[in-house]
Amino acid sequence: MNLSGKKVIVTGGSHGIGEAIVRRFSIAGADVLFTYKDSAAKAAELCDILSSEKGKVTSLQCDMSDISCCKEILQHSEQTLGKVNTLVNNVGTLTRDTFLIIDEEKYDQVLDTNLKIPFFLTQLVAKRMIEHDIIGNIINVSSLSSRLCRSRVAHYQIAKAGMENLTKSAAYELAEHGIRVNGICPGLTATKANQEQWENQPELWQQRAANIPLKRTGLPQDHAGAALYLASDEASWVTGVTLVIDGGMSLY
Repeated sequence: MNLSGKKVIVTGGSHGIGEAIVRRFSIAGADVLFTYKDSAAKAAELCDILSSEKGKVTSLQCDMSDISCCKEILQHSEQTLGKVNTLVNNVGTLTRDTFLIIDEEKYDQVLDTNLKIPFFLTQLVAKRMIEHDIIGNIINVSSLSSRLCRSRVAHYQIAKAGMENLTKSAAYELAEHGIRVNGICPGLTATKANQEQWENQPELWQQRAANIPLKRTGLPQDHAGAALYLASDEASWVTGVTLVIDGGMSLY
């Protein structure tokens, strides 16, 4: 699929699913700005690697738990890319704590990063799209945790469930402006959040894979193709949808 002419913001694009999306979009011809938190060397390396692809790739270091990042991201994207027509809300964080010991600080950290910031960044970008009569596209990355309860991540599950409802609500209200809002819902995937397990506890990781109908855990690139489709003109009549990509985990 061809994304030539697309000007894209991807939050949390220096590793995992975000990085896979940045790579796939760049190869498809999009110009991409991705945000990252603390790996400047990795971000610079990614920009250098992708500079030979069709699309322009730049990065911005920012704190995605601070609401001021929204204006910073939009301003920087317009300076480097021009008028943005696609936003991918991918950045996320979690702490693993039982329900009875999650305190206000941990709750706010997870809810702000996973739900509050995507809400207001979407609002800000959508306003600018409307201002410039841009037929826009927003993609939210949620998690299967929003649908299947697991222990020690109650605050994360709440945030990701909210993300899926944000997708529907924004899709409904922004449709009159020609802005589509969709999501992808990853199942168990080998990302930084699970790195300790898939690197240091391979037997447990394989046991978890055995419980998935397709008999393997996901890779970041398994989700990039879905994001590519939703960002493309091939999905021009698709809005308010969240695609579950989980190897069949949610069939149980």
